[in-house]
Formats: sequence, structure tokens, C-alpha cells
Amino acid sequence: MKITFVCTGNTCRSSMAEALAKKWLESNTPGFAGIEIASAGLSAWPGSPASFQAVEVMAMAGLDLTNHKSRQFSRETAGQSDIILTMTAGHKSAVLQQCPEAVGRVFTLSEFAGENSRDIADPFGQGVPVYEKCAREIRELVEMVLHKILQRQVDAAMSPIKIAIGCDHGGFRLKEEIKKMLQDKNYNFQDFGTFSEDAVDYPDIALEVARAVRDGEFDRGILICGTGIGIGIAANKLAGIRAALCHDTFSARASREHNNANILTMGERVIGPGLASDIVKVWLETDFAGGRHQRRVQKIGDIEQGEGGRNTL
Repeated sequence: MKITFVCTGNTCRSSMAEALAKKWLESNTPGFAGIEIASAGLSAWPGSPASFQAVEVMAMAGLDLTNHKSRQFSRETAGQSDIILTMTAGHKSAVLQQCPEAVGRVFTLSEFAGENSRDIADPFGQGVPVYEKCAREIRELVEMVLHKILQRQVDAAMSPIKIAIGCDHGGFRLKEEIKKMLQDKNYNFQDFGTFSEDAVDYPDIALEVARAVRDGEFDRGILICGTGIGIGIAANKLAGIRAALCHDTFSARASREHNNANILTMGERVIGPGLASDIVKVWLETDFAGGRHQRRVQKIGDIEQGEGGRNTL
């Protein structure tokens, strides 16, 4: 997992956040627990040093910022980051305007920490005491964020999600790319085919995966065809299956939070492997919100029961 802190120039706030996060991880998690930390600035002058006040304040905390070189935030930065944490709501909006595909991965630092969304004021050009106050605020939020992320990793290890994945010939290549990502993330999955680009009928694959999810053998399913449409229609013929077609991370998150979707469908001929991997990660990491949404999902189940016949598949 890669976390990138973002501010304006990458010489004050985000550089201090990067240093503080690395120190906390080094002190509390051997080997950083697979977490990579970076920082960047939306208007950075690449290669600029950290401000002397930031260097002085970090030295007080036993950290060395003298070798820091500012980095410019870019779409490439966004694509390589699993979580992007900005110092202000304005930064968050700017990131999403530049990289709309990063929806679901961009948060203000305070928002992700669960402290509502309050801005971290820019100390640039002010004295060391202002930088000290800023650093204390960042340190508190960074530690909350890292605690939260590590707890998620523990929860995932304790209750691993079992995933059924399948495709027709039109989705074979994308399925193979998604499998690599699942392996890298240590997800427990089973491939239901197809296993080549030879033509097959998507309803056959959809039925196998949907049955496995419906019967509780797997927690969730991923189905891929050329568009994601046909294979999703077929899967949704089974009562208890809520297959959602998602070609952006916002829809992926909403399908889990609001609809408790248990199968994700995608189209190889619609999106590329990079975006597809982001969608899968967001979809697998998002929990059902329950509450008012539970009532609505239950009504879907009531409709299925009233229609009759579909439970016999």
C-alpha cells in the first residue's frame, strides 16, 4: 500500500507529514507493514528543499529533512497511490479535478482520521512556533490514520474475503490482470474460468460464480466480459445476487455502501487494467453501510421472493 501526502509546495506540511509517518511506522511496525510513504505538492517546484522552519521543527523531533526534495503531484503520482491524503479541502478538490479517476482514494488528512474535514493551515513564511503547532496537528492526525490503516490490515487478516472470479473470452485478458492484483494483495480467490480466449457463453460462467456466492462458498464474486453487461444480467437472475456494473471507483464504493453488491462486473473493452484494479480494490475494501440502505436491500429480496421460480436455479 502506498500513501501520498499532498499540500501546495511540498516544502512544509506534506514533507513533515511524510517524515512523521515514516518515523511512526519505523517505531511501531517492523518493515513498515508493507506501507510506502511519499509526499508531493500541487504547485511544487521539483527539487526544492524543505523550508528551514520545517527542517528545524523536524530536527526537534529527531528527524532529518535536510535532504528532502519537493515533488510535483501528477496523474502518475495518483495512479501509484492507494490513499491520497491532502492538507485541505481545496487540495482535495484540486486533486480530483486533475485526476477524477482517483475518486474513492482521495481524502483530507483529518477526514480520513475521522476528525471531520478540517484544513491544516499553511505555515509557509511564518515563524518556528507556527510550524511547531502545525507539526503537532499533523502528527496527531497521521498517527490516527496509521492506526486505522493497520487495524484494517489486521481485520482483513483475521477475516479474509473469499472471492470467486470468472469471465468469458471477451474478459479473459482483464481477468488475468485482476488475478495478479489479487495475488499481490494476498486475497483468497478461485478462478472459475474461462481459461483462454476461445469463445464461450457468458451465462455459463456467470451462473457458476453466482451460485458459489449465493451458496456461501465465497463472500464475493468478480465477473468480466466485453462490456460487463451481459454477464451481470445473467448473474442477477439468481435470487440473492446483487451484481453491480462499475466502471469507476465512485460507483464501486456506492455499490458496496448502499447496495451491498456481492458481485462486481466490468467490461474489458470499456476500461483498462489500471482503472479496473483501482475499482476492484475500492470494491473489496468497502463495507455495507446498513441503516436505511438495509431496508432498501431487503425490499430487493422481497421482490425476488415474490417473483418465484428464480430460487430454483
